[in-house]
Amino acid sequence: MLKTLRQPRYAALTVFMVFIAGVCIGLGTWQIVRLGQKMGWNDELRNNAHEAPRAVADVLPIVGKAATPGTHAIQFKRVTATGTFDVSHQYVVRLADVNSQIGFYVLTPLDTREGTLLVVRGFLPDAVAPASIPAPPAGSVSVIARVEPGQSRNDDAGRLTAEQVESINPVQQAARLGRPVYNAYAELLSGQPGVGSLTPIPDPDLSNPAGGAVEPQHVAYIIQWFLFAALALAAPVAMARAETRHRDERDFDATETETDTETGSETTEATHAPGAASSPTAPPGPTLEEQRAARLADRYGKSARTR
Repeated sequence: MLKTLRQPRYAALTVFMVFIAGVCIGLGTWQIVRLGQKMGWNDELRNNAHEAPRAVADVLPIVGKAATPGTHAIQFKRVTATGTFDVSHQYVVRLADVNSQIGFYVLTPLDTREGTLLVVRGFLPDAVAPASIPAPPAGSVSVIARVEPGQSRNDDAGRLTAEQVESINPVQQAARLGRPVYNAYAELLSGQPGVGSLTPIPDPDLSNPAGGAVEPQHVAYIIQWFLFAALALAAPVAMARAETRHRDERDFDATETETDTETGSETTEATHAPGAASSPTAPPGPTLEEQRAARLADRYGKSARTR
């Protein structure tokens, strides 16, 4: 088999399979890194969701006053805020999806002493006209809301009609409002002032809060890629072994054919020789099948099988 592996075609195959195995090992290692990231992100978001509510000014920066906070640093945290809803600058966010139903988020600024918090008060099904939005309570209110990172894409407020926007962009909202705005938005929890008859935004699914592939799926990918690498390295050896065994069996069959022919001739001559039948003491010799089985056992080092 080693002689077969040294042939140029097997040497080239081996080099190619080593390259393939290297690629598979690289992908498996990358999946290990991805698994570590996913576990870290999921842990951060679960911790955020279970933290006690804190004042919004302690959690979110004002637009332009500090760097935009990272998603995993703030998402799902609960904040408290006291202020008044500004209905004159209320928008509906198009193409919102709640429980597989398309509709609108109702976005109403809440003016607090430190700045304005963009608040999603609830969900409005697409079948309901945005003009029918329930009004928030008047006067000062105190609310608890769940933080979501602001969106960076253009909200297209000037292009759309009926006070609609495509996204919740705190930077653009701050420019229109002309006052300090927190660099994120928040969703009112169920039962909070301002939800009213709107559909509350459901709690996030914390089984895989970061989204994408679940953690066991990454584990399966890791096993898959390293298994592929092992198969790639084993392929040249397996192919060379199969070819060597096939060649040995072919040579053995050719030798057996010649031997069987010679043995058959000798047996025929002995049978027809004068006086051969009158030799009562000569023990019977092994049959041809027994001879072949014995040679097979000697060649492969295992129990002979009758062919």
